Amino acid sequence: MKREIVKRKFLHKLVRAEYKKFKDHKKIKLGKIFRLGYLDDTGCNWSIPIHRDSGWELAADFIRPYIIELRARYSLSD
Repeated sequence: MKREIVKRKFLHKLVRAEYKKFKDHKKIKLGKIFRLGYLDDTGCNWSIPIHRDSGWELAADFIRPYIIELRARYSLSD
C-alpha cells in the first residue's frame, strides 16, 4: 500500500482529535510531529513523542495503535 503524502498540520489534526477521546488528555501532552531524517523499519518518515510525565504509559497505550495506523497510511511532506 502506497502512503499518501500529507502536511504536518493535517496529521496533527487527526492525532489531536483522537487523543481528545483519552480522559486525561489535558494532563499528558503529546509533542509535535517531526520528520525523521530517514525511513524507519516500517517505511514511515515521521513520529510524535509523548511527554513522559506521570501516567504517560496509559496515554501511550491509548494513542499508540492510532498513531501506528496513521504511520502506515501517511508520509510527511518535505
